Amino acid sequence: MTTHSQKDIMSTPKSNFAEIKTMLTVMAAEIEELKCAVGGSITDVAADWITTQYLQAVGQQLAKLPEGAERLKLLRQATGDLVAFQRGGHSAARLQLDRDKFKFQQKKHRDDLAAAQSEIQKSRDPKLPLSDEDRRAIVDKVDEIMGLK
Repeated sequence: MTTHSQKDIMSTPKSNFAEIKTMLTVMAAEIEELKCAVGGSITDVAADWITTQYLQAVGQQLAKLPEGAERLKLLRQATGDLVAFQRGGHSAARLQLDRDKFKFQQKKHRDDLAAAQSEIQKSRDPKLPLSDEDRRAIVDKVDEIMGLK
């Protein structure tokens, strides 16, 4: 089922596309500026703020409750909520580790590719003198092709 807004997007003229592109570009620039201002992820800052507010509210509620079943119920609920907060933090940390690993693998791949291309260039230069190892490899290959080895 297609909603009205999806139909509007599907039939958006190209002039609206340019407006949307400009709007998204401005939004992206603002987000980057905010990230720089807070020194990292906006959602991490917001999550830390909300967690702090939550803990303050729970502390205020606990201070009002006498020892007993209601207090224990609130503590159990708060513990469950904090476990959920921690899960989110662990997921974010795992995601960051995965990103770091991916970046490392990309760099390693680029470095390996550059090294391989350098070796290929060396073998393509007919003016380079052959080493004894290179000569032996050529003779071994010729012997193999001729059936002498």
